Amino acid sequence: MNVILLLTELQNIDLASNENARTRAETRAKLADTAQLTAARVALESGATQHTELESALRALELETGGLAEKLAQVNERLYSGRITNAKELAGLNEDEKMLQRRKGELEDRALALMEQIEHAAADVNQKHATYERSAAETQTRQEHAQAALRELDASDTELERKRAALRAQLDANTLRAYDHLRAAKKGRAVALIKNSACGQCGFAVPSGLMSRAKVGSELVFCVNCERILAP
Repeated sequence: MNVILLLTELQNIDLASNENARTRAETRAKLADTAQLTAARVALESGATQHTELESALRALELETGGLAEKLAQVNERLYSGRITNAKELAGLNEDEKMLQRRKGELEDRALALMEQIEHAAADVNQKHATYERSAAETQTRQEHAQAALRELDASDTELERKRAALRAQLDANTLRAYDHLRAAKKGRAVALIKNSACGQCGFAVPSGLMSRAKVGSELVFCVNCERILAP
């Protein structure tokens, strides 16, 4: 049994498991990230509120204009009824009529301006609604993809765990203890491949005797510098 080859394969499985964990964390972060959709919803709600407020202002203006129109009609009825003969009273009614006409004109101008603002606000709401719907669809698609990716990661982890258990069952307790200790101490890299007669992790030259023993694989051979297990 080549212990070093088994440990190399075990490390590959453990590294793949670590990568799955990193990918899972990123995927879950994407699932939780709804900032774009939230911003689109807030913008839509703000636009809708503004549109509603403008319409309410227009209705209030129309009510005020209607009240002025009634007063103006009453003044005109008295002014042109022929019943008023007092010059001072007629002059007063004339002034009232001018004031009411001026005020009515001002309100009508404001109403026109409000109607234009309402038209722009309605167009803005429609645009923001389209943006929200698009964002909602994109968010749903992104979350569906993320959920599918998580299911694939779960399946991958199940298979990796099966292979890990089978490999560890072939190794003795002392070998596993050394591997687990180095894996924890060396950030997951307990085994280092020999490349160009040097440790693939720290680059330190590997003596020919150690390389020969590593190729046999019946015992653990350690880098004299970083102390990782050397693999041919």
